[in-house]
Formats: sequence, C-alpha cells, structure tokens
Amino acid sequence: MRWNGLECAHGRAMAELRLLQLNIEYGGTGVDFDAVIDVIGSSGASVAALQEGCGNVPRVASALGWPYYNVRTQVVSTLPLLDPPDASNGVVFVEVEPGRVVGIVNVHPPSRGYGAFRLERGEPEGRVLRRERRVRLRALQPSLDAASGLMSSGIPMVLLGDFNAPSHRDWTERTVGLRSHVTQPVAWPTSVAAEESGLMDAYRAVYPDPVTHPGLTWPAQRPFVDGYNPAADGQAEDRIDLMYVSPDIGVSDVRIVGEKESEYSDVSVTPWPTDHRGLLADMQLTPAPPPTLVSVSRRVVPLGDDVEVCVVAANAASTVVVPRDADSSTVVFEVPVDRAGRGRLQSEFVGAGRFDVVVRDDERGELARTGLWVSGPGDRPSLRTDRGGYREGEPVGVRWAWTPGNRADWVAIFPRGAEVDAHGSTGRPLMHLTTGATVEGSGSFGEASHQRRWPLAPGDYTAHLLMDDLRVSLASTDFTVR
Repeated sequence: MRWNGLECAHGRAMAELRLLQLNIEYGGTGVDFDAVIDVIGSSGASVAALQEGCGNVPRVASALGWPYYNVRTQVVSTLPLLDPPDASNGVVFVEVEPGRVVGIVNVHPPSRGYGAFRLERGEPEGRVLRRERRVRLRALQPSLDAASGLMSSGIPMVLLGDFNAPSHRDWTERTVGLRSHVTQPVAWPTSVAAEESGLMDAYRAVYPDPVTHPGLTWPAQRPFVDGYNPAADGQAEDRIDLMYVSPDIGVSDVRIVGEKESEYSDVSVTPWPTDHRGLLADMQLTPAPPPTLVSVSRRVVPLGDDVEVCVVAANAASTVVVPRDADSSTVVFEVPVDRAGRGRLQSEFVGAGRFDVVVRDDERGELARTGLWVSGPGDRPSLRTDRGGYREGEPVGVRWAWTPGNRADWVAIFPRGAEVDAHGSTGRPLMHLTTGATVEGSGSFGEASHQRRWPLAPGDYTAHLLMDDLRVSLASTDFTVR
C-alpha cells in the first residue's frame, strides 16, 4: 500500500514523519564518525533509529545538535522522546504533536549463525529454520508482542532495525537464481512473524516486486578497515535492514541510503561509513495519546545535572521524587510541572541515590512511576556473583548496578586472566547474557539459561560487565568452580 499526500482520520489532519534506520557498525568509528553524522544529518530525517551504537548514541545526538536521545533503544531525535518504564520490549514514543505519539520499536536480533550463510553451505532448510526460530525469532518475540499491544491500543507504530535475517518477500520462486545463494524460496520466520502480527513491510509496500527492486542493504561497500570487510570478502547480499509499519501508517516513499558505488543506493554519502545501507521513509500518520506514564530524559544522571520530566496522565495532580520502590507519600522532592506536563528536575535538590519519579492524583494515589538514578562520586558500575565458589553444574547468579542502561550492555564469563578490552580478548567469552538495558538487575548462568558451553568445568573464572555490545569492561568479579 502506498499513500500519496495527506489525508484525514477521525477529523484530524495526518502528520508527516521522516524516519531513518541505520546500523552504524560498532559505534560508527571504523571508517569516519563524521560521515555517520553526515548521513543522518543530510537525510532530512526527524528521527533516526540506530543499531550498534556501542555507547556512542549520546555522542551522535550531540554531534547532530539533536536535543533528544535514548540509550535504551538507540534512537536519536529532533522530536521529544517519551521513555516508558518497562525496559524489556524496546519501545520508545516519539511525540509528533503535543500529547500525541507514534511508537518506535528498534530491534537488533543476534547475528550468530546467519541463516543465509548456512543455506549457502548446504545445511538442510529445516535445520536452518529451526535455528532461526530458536535464536532470532525468540529474541524478536518481545518486540512483536509490544508492537501488537500498541496497535491494539490504537497507537501507530514502527518496528525497524537490522534483523540479521532476510525476508520471505525476497526469497521467492521468481528470485531463485538472481543471486547465487538464493536457490529456493524460504519462509524466513522473523519476516513471516512480523507480517502475521499485522505489520506491513514498508519497502515492499512501495516496491512490491523483489526482481525489479531487490533493495539489498548488506553488505555495503565501505572503505577497508582492519579485521572485518564483508563486501570485499564477497559475502552474499540480502535485504536484512527492514522497516515494518502498522496498518494505520501510510508510506509515501522509501529510499535506500548508501554508498555512491552501489546500484541500490537512492541517496549516497562519501565515504560510506558502515557495512550496512540504511532505510529512509516518509510516512503519514495520525499520532495518538500514549498510555499514562511519566518519562525522564535520562535514567542515569550525574549529580548536578538537570533532568527533563514529562507527565502524561489525565488527572495528574503532583509529580514527586521518592526513594526507589518507596511509597509515593515518602516525598524527597516535588517536581514543578506545567500544564503541558513538562517539568525540570534539578538533581542537586534530591542528592545522589536511587529514586522513582511518581505521578499522583488528587487523592495522592499513584498513577505512574519510573526509575531515576543520580550518581555521586562513589557510584560506579558494579558486578557481583551470589557466591564466590560453586560446585560443577550449580547455577552462577550475577547482579549488576549503576550500568549506563545501554540496550546491549552485557555480562560475560571468561577464564581467569583472559585479557578483555576494546580490541578483543585472548578468547571468546565462555557464556554471556544481556542486562536487558536495565540500570540494575540480576541474571543467572545455568542449564535453564540455554548456555551452549554449560556447565563450566572446574577452574577459576571472571565475570565481566561489558558496555553496549563491546568488550569494554565496566566492572568484574572473580569466582571459582570446584
């Protein structure tokens, strides 16, 4: 479906939104960080959803001069972002008009065991698809559930990202043989599931024919960098950077943003800074009121920094700061909020610590709350295990605190003494889990966590809290298996 021009829905004029999706490849520094900024800035987008931000999302927003960013979802924006308190499903709201939003769900399922490569090597299709369901579809399912929830509540939404999987729309009878690795039609589980949830492939809505418009996004022909060059290595090309929209969003145009040398690029920048091409879409939508919530511009702030507060609640009477998980009557500070639901919290007035920002009604009943961490001089990322020693096969529990809250912060176990730094380590981690973009939380390594190398053999180990998909250790702790 392609819509041209603006229409009206329920008596409201539709809003226009230009949205960019771009994997910037390990923080955007491999080729030229300034080129990443050039790509985003010259696109004319109001909102950009990034993958592989690797701790650089605030830096991207600062270089663009854009006032809003969200490290949990890796979205940067010229428009206000409202951050719901649940960090697990990848949703952030873009306030297209005052009090009215579109939901953005930015995804990046795991890349390991890329299905197209496995088929190219001759692995049976059934085995490949079982792995796709076990790895990528399992990772994507919470985001699909969130998208379904938004659509059922009448909020227009976009699900987009680097899916690390092709689309069934591109692996068809008509495309067999057009690329050497496309030897059969394949119903790739992630794209099938996205459409079964009611979403529409934005690129295929505008360009339905995969023969005339393959729209391939990976790998891009960027300049050579040390270590990893998928285009130069002749990796098979596919459309794995995708954008899905709810049925109430019209897509008038979709362009591929990429390197000048590519036949698939509609908009080009030189030098091209990443191994992926991006998607730039012009949309028409009717924004809707978000659910009742209170949002803070940053969940973790240094003591002394201001925090913007946004309240969306029909009968809100007061907005207060309380100690973390405390009753809303235990007020540390009351945040002045204007009639538009906007306020500014000066963290020096609440001090360092773990807090909740709570919205109350006239009866001081709680309407919504969200977490806020104000870091003092002694508050640094920390990691600990629940014990110092374990018997072989016993689960290893870990707990972290004061993380940056990035989408891809993670915890990994290495043999004691392994070198872990920004440039790699003396070996791969033995096992790992994600923090789920939480500032504080816990997890467990064990048989139930589907770790491929479980159980740990007797020996000495170190667990590292690592930053945003990088091997940059923020904190570590030692333990022993006997």
